[in-house]
Amino acid sequence: GNFAVIYLAGFQHKVTKDDLLVVNKLKPVSEWSVGSTHTIKGDDVMLVANQYKTCVGLPGVAGAEVDVMVEEITRDKTLVIFKKRRRKNSRRKNGFRRQVTFLRVLDVRMPEGEAVADGSLESESIAA
Repeated sequence: GNFAVIYLAGFQHKVTKDDLLVVNKLKPVSEWSVGSTHTIKGDDVMLVANQYKTCVGLPGVAGAEVDVMVEEITRDKTLVIFKKRRRKNSRRKNGFRRQVTFLRVLDVRMPEGEAVADGSLESESIAA
């Protein structure tokens, strides 16, 4: 199947269809509400590929699109920060829970005219 490398919330993610992305909370929440669908395109789609073809963007792949849906906005599991200075009887324990958004990838689309369903199109052009 198709996969893509997208740029979202300051990080790059390699995604395929039906993937679940865990990203830092996307704001504004009014736009990224639970159940809303978004199409990522333009410079935010950095690479798309399938078994037969790879399109690398400079910086983005023109015409490539990735559809995502917001599944949940919640808090991540607790990350424990424990600092200790040995032989000084000095300890500090802290906890931290970041806010995250769960995104479900609905579809990864190649640019129009670039998609090759099977190898037949390429093999015919080589034979001609």
